[in-house]
Amino acid sequence: MARMKKQEPAPAPTSLVASAARIRGGFSMGTMRNSTADHWHEEVWRYYDAIGEFRYACDWIGAQLSKALIYGTVETADGIEKVVDGNIPEYLSALFGNADGRAEMFRLIGIHMSVTGECYIVGYPDPDPFGEGGDKWEIAASTKCVRPATDSPSDSWKVNDVVLTEVPNDKVLAIRLWRPHPKEPQLSTSPAKAIRTTLHELYKLSQHVSAQIDSRLAGAGILLMPSTMGLPTPPATEGPAPQVQKANNADDLMKILMEAMARSIQNRDDASAIVPIVVTASAEDIAAVKHLTFWSELDEKAIELRKEAIGRLALGMDMPPEVLQGVGDSNHWSAWQADESAIKSHTEPLLKIITTGIAKGYLRPLLSEDATFDGERLGAYSIGADTSEMRLRPNRSKEAMELHALGVLSDEALVRECGFEPDDMRDDAQLATWLTRKVAAGSTTPELVEAALKELGVSLTVIRPEAPAETGTEGRPGPSLEDHPATGIPDQEVSDRRKIARDEGRVPSADVERKASLIGASEQIVIRALERAGNKLKSKMQVKPTCAAADIYKFVAATDTEFLLDDAWSHVPLIAARARVSPSGLEALLADYTAKLLTSQEAHSFEKFSRHLHAGIVSTSMEAAA
Repeated sequence: MARMKKQEPAPAPTSLVASAARIRGGFSMGTMRNSTADHWHEEVWRYYDAIGEFRYACDWIGAQLSKALIYGTVETADGIEKVVDGNIPEYLSALFGNADGRAEMFRLIGIHMSVTGECYIVGYPDPDPFGEGGDKWEIAASTKCVRPATDSPSDSWKVNDVVLTEVPNDKVLAIRLWRPHPKEPQLSTSPAKAIRTTLHELYKLSQHVSAQIDSRLAGAGILLMPSTMGLPTPPATEGPAPQVQKANNADDLMKILMEAMARSIQNRDDASAIVPIVVTASAEDIAAVKHLTFWSELDEKAIELRKEAIGRLALGMDMPPEVLQGVGDSNHWSAWQADESAIKSHTEPLLKIITTGIAKGYLRPLLSEDATFDGERLGAYSIGADTSEMRLRPNRSKEAMELHALGVLSDEALVRECGFEPDDMRDDAQLATWLTRKVAAGSTTPELVEAALKELGVSLTVIRPEAPAETGTEGRPGPSLEDHPATGIPDQEVSDRRKIARDEGRVPSADVERKASLIGASEQIVIRALERAGNKLKSKMQVKPTCAAADIYKFVAATDTEFLLDDAWSHVPLIAARARVSPSGLEALLADYTAKLLTSQEAHSFEKFSRHLHAGIVSTSMEAAA
């Protein structure tokens, strides 16, 4: 379906506000605000400056939106498609100058939408003669963008308390973005509007606690002393000419107390810092001393009430409550789920309001003046937002390692899921060095040996068994007469038949059967030893493993193999006795094979194990006489 004309696209304009007729239409997308109905805007801005929790919530939403990336879209019969041709990508790239400018644009819009639910995108030619030229973009609050009251040249736009006297009025693009109120769509609404009472309570409770801290009367109270209380003569002060201080009333006592406290603060080594001040009086006078405090029940509940208000604030904002309240037992997965919930339930709907407003007030007016655009379907074009940069990817490194070990994932996918870059992978030279070190460490396999020898430049002639010559397919033989029932003693017949079959090589000998049984039983012991080692390695894993215990060693490096294989060979003597081999020799072979698996983290295979066991039996002459 043709969405753009066939002719060559014209270059995008360097200044998007060069055409007054084009950009002034941007203001038509928004209805002029009713300042009398939006009187609460200034109130919630005061709360934004005074309440840290509210400011953090709004800034968190703005930070989320700043990661969004915008692109052009068109609605077709097949759904919403991304537009990559024509001037639309260039128009969007010119918005706020560059990607950094658009990130700051979304951040500020997110804050405004959380506080008042309304703001303006303002663009105009940069009037600074020493600037770089081009367009200047700003985000203005709902009360900080004032349109000229008249068409008089002396009446200019006022944006963020700056009067644009040097900018012609018809060169200013002002796009109103707002979250429509469901009942009165021309007015804005926001999360802060619904929780103004909660914000007011939190603000007043914080003021109350602050006043209690600053108030000496509330903090220290009043000490009531009887007038008949007489105080003894205090000890003489230190100095060349000791002076005796007389204290016969409460005022004198307070002066002495203040001096004693000041001396103890100035000199902590002074004994007076820990020696109590002695006051003697009659029992009646001491009983008459009272200390009045001015704490109320509200003072005891203020902290609890503030916590409750913060909880209500967290529930009222367009964000997961865990962001403000926190969750003590959160982990990587719960944090990912909270982010996913925030993006799907809050961020993406808010982004849709913003991108729709920008498309209506910015993109479509530009497209209507674009000579290369087919204007018949102007309303089908809009702006989409990519939120992939917002999402906290789940930790899939464990699953990636398992799938890589099974040969399903590539090396690049494993590196990516573990949080590394492709450049962190070994190059060919580093891989060759690693293979050589593995060979030198003794953790070898036939594949490693062959690769290391090639790296070292050693060429060996590998003798491989010749493949059997191809022959024609013989016809199916007829039934043998030997399989027919025969008269005679059954046991003797069976014995004679087995002897004939053994002589012809169709039945394995006792030695062959014994060796096969030894390999099978020994393999089960090795698998059981790997399983015991895996259970001990579980304590090192931060996540619950999803693989079998016998495979855990492939993902967790083993250092102390002696500890992991402790008490793993208790059944070896029984197997060795049946196979007529040395128990200690068999145990040593199995322990050596299993330890190499644990340290090299290589997968166990029956073929590799049988070669290892057979080579060990032959080289150590383990077989005993029958």
